[in-house]
Amino acid sequence: MTESENTQNELRGHCVTFDQFDSLFRDELARIPDQFREGVAQFILEEREHRHSKYMRGLYTLGHYMPRGHFGSPVVILYYGSFVRAFPHHRISDLRLEIARTITHELLHHWENRSGIDLLGDEDRRQLALWKQKTGYQDGSNATGKNYIEAALFIYLIFIFVAVLARWIMLLG
Repeated sequence: MTESENTQNELRGHCVTFDQFDSLFRDELARIPDQFREGVAQFILEEREHRHSKYMRGLYTLGHYMPRGHFGSPVVILYYGSFVRAFPHHRISDLRLEIARTITHELLHHWENRSGIDLLGDEDRRQLALWKQKTGYQDGSNATGKNYIEAALFIYLIFIFVAVLARWIMLLG
């Protein structure tokens, strides 16, 4: 890869391939001391995105801690697709930080689970409640919340359409 391509990839997080993301994931995982990973049987990277709920557009789950994973042992899972959707324009360095934060977050769930407490789970539920309040989402409804990027794009397209229509009318008139 040329220096120019490296610079372009650094500027555009959405260009991160699954293999590149996997490398970032493995690098960040290796930076965590063994004693903090103790007791976790696997760290898995899934290619798919994971939505919190099909009705909550724009809310993606970046990672999961499963106290009893595939073979009954604790597992930490990160979702590449969720990172791509949640951080489409992040630089590689910012994406690396988000990966590290997510791994650390899931490991904290692991240690709390081993200690018999769930303070981080309580905080996650509080953050979800705040998100629902901000977006106007109500449980049991088909409301999707607000996806500000899609709304901004829609408004932008409306402005372009109106401008083209006005220009066309001026040319005919």
